[in-house]
Amino acid sequence: MTTETTSPEKALADVRKEIDAIDDAVHDLLMKRTELVVEVAKAKAREASAAGAGSFIAFRPGREAEVLRRLAARHRGDLPLRVVFRLWREIIAAMTRIQGPFRVEVFGGEGGDALGNWDLARSYYGSSTPMELHETARDMLRRLGNDRSAVGILPEPGGYPGGDWWTALAVNGQLGLRVVARLPFIEVVRDEDELRAYVVAQADFEATGDDTSLLTLLTSESVSEARAVALAKAAGLDGVRIGQARVADGAKAYANLLAVSGFVGEDDPRLAALSEGGVAEARIIGGYANPLRRETDGE
Repeated sequence: MTTETTSPEKALADVRKEIDAIDDAVHDLLMKRTELVVEVAKAKAREASAAGAGSFIAFRPGREAEVLRRLAARHRGDLPLRVVFRLWREIIAAMTRIQGPFRVEVFGGEGGDALGNWDLARSYYGSSTPMELHETARDMLRRLGNDRSAVGILPEPGGYPGGDWWTALAVNGQLGLRVVARLPFIEVVRDEDELRAYVVAQADFEATGDDTSLLTLLTSESVSEARAVALAKAAGLDGVRIGQARVADGAKAYANLLAVSGFVGEDDPRLAALSEGGVAEARIIGGYANPLRRETDGE
């Protein structure tokens, strides 16, 4: 009787064959996924045509966030979740471009971190998506307002050059633009100081079940942070002020930006109630699906 033994070299070759089989299966599924996306694009085009619209917006920020959350909920093992997200963001971005035109405008002007914003954009919107750097937020917003197929990466609001871009959305709802996402979508506690940015586009801010809404209050005079928060609270909206800027003279001289917990639609009746508390105008300028937070990410 002979005993057959497996050499380390044969065992390694078997493992590599299994890895190759997995690669083939993943590739097959990606090709199948692409076929399905093409069918979705055709259906969207038919719907847009029936509605009298010339085109449709291929990207759905809320749906994209839900996909990433679902992956995070089932993820196991040593592969960092940020790597999984990067892989899926490449896939999502490529599928978006298959459906129709898609490009990214990136703020890189004074007060901004051009390289950091560019890296955020590449990480979330893919390595092959067309991107362009802009010196001013005004130029970016104008481009976005004229291109339904584009998204813009802008710095978090704040008291620095370029940090008051949101006032254009607050004062006149510039060309239908809204904040639709915040980057990065996964935040690790030990990286608290990492760069963050907002995504602006001619897309809808959709409820995902775990969201932050961006509320602007226009007032005739400068109000304290506590007063702005109290005004929102009185109307049933809990939030924190993340920006204030002088915008004009008269009844709408100052704009206050609040991050409000939960999804608040543009027609929410609580917005009308705010006008009774000394607010000249209250407007939702979008919001975002809350990023996932992790203590660590497998490193």
